[in-house]
Amino acid sequence: MVHRHHRQMSKRRSSRDKPRKHGTHRHLAGVNDAFLRRNPHVRTLLSRIDQGGLTWEDVAADILPVFERARPFTYEVEPPAHAIVPPGVTIGFGVDLGLAFARVGVAQLEGWPVDLAGLTERALRNLRLRARQAHDYDIVREPIGGVPTIAFQSRDGWASTALLVPEAIERLFGPEPALLIAPSRDLLVRLPDGVDLGFATWLAEEFEADDPNALRLEGFEWRDDTISCRPLLRDAIAV
Repeated sequence: MVHRHHRQMSKRRSSRDKPRKHGTHRHLAGVNDAFLRRNPHVRTLLSRIDQGGLTWEDVAADILPVFERARPFTYEVEPPAHAIVPPGVTIGFGVDLGLAFARVGVAQLEGWPVDLAGLTERALRNLRLRARQAHDYDIVREPIGGVPTIAFQSRDGWASTALLVPEAIERLFGPEPALLIAPSRDLLVRLPDGVDLGFATWLAEEFEADDPNALRLEGFEWRDDTISCRPLLRDAIAV
């Protein structure tokens, strides 16, 4: 990601706008032959998709919550399964395939032995486990426009959803109050408490402009071990 006002931050890009042969594969990003050779379990999951779909047993341990991208897909997609979770945000669900996520649709959920509440509970449990076990991630500390910032990337595509796990926020950024923005799925940025909302909005939109899968979420206040929504100063938001 190239930003006019600070050095480049690494961020994986995806090719989700490119249709693929199978309907489910159109929601995948970054899977290539070399990766599949190193991760045979992913190849197995993909082959099961092509053979008629994944069972709950296939994917339960790999289901994660995801924030939906703000821009619509350029091709037809099945309606995704959605839930509303604290702090009042809408999430979808994805099956983690290493370098990619396969979105969970309403039709898929209807074929599994869990309801939306069960799917939500398992996805959040998987996320909490992943956040506790995370060791190989990026933390970048640097001022932007004179404002100190800390940027977190998980390298697994779930950094933005750390917002759903308050204990992960304390581990990553400390207990001090802060404003958090999540412009992309694998980018969460901490700004100082009391930061100008105009600056926070500008920074979020600068990141989002470079990412076709940008999220366009609100800001989030971290205070007293609790995450709450804090609207940014823009015309429209995704949650």
